[in-house]
Amino acid sequence: MALAKLRELTRFLLSQELAPAEQWDSWMENGTLEAADKRLGAGVRVCRLKYDAVLVVERYSGPPQLLIAHVVTWLMDHDPQRERDGLGHPDIDVDVNGDDTADIEIRIGFYENLDLVVDAAGAIQFGGARWRVESVPVYEPDAVGVGDDQAQPTDAPYVRKD
Repeated sequence: MALAKLRELTRFLLSQELAPAEQWDSWMENGTLEAADKRLGAGVRVCRLKYDAVLVVERYSGPPQLLIAHVVTWLMDHDPQRERDGLGHPDIDVDVNGDDTADIEIRIGFYENLDLVVDAAGAIQFGGARWRVESVPVYEPDAVGVGDDQAQPTDAPYVRKD
């Protein structure tokens, strides 16, 4: 869902209590929409949103490496496709204040999908149907049959073992 990564990363950093919430701000810049029109079975991907997330903490008095470690490890856990998507590394600017604090700005490029699922009461009219914005669920099969001659090793059914 669009802007979910910015929202989740902001929520995560606030939960770490590195600085009071009123010292934090975050927003999106440089957003571009890339049309997709990709059928996903249970829905459709209409576009990908590419944007820069900007996170700012003012008068930060903690160790900068702690803040940086939180950001980098969150990205590793929650945005593993960064390299495949060609997203660069986060940028960081630090302005040291005279009172042993610093104003820190972190800029991170993100890609997010905008998906639709059919919903008769949905707000979006597209392709002769009504839709709502929602991530399309991915269904993993438990069993797969290939071919129709089970005497052949390639035609034997596959059943995933949990």
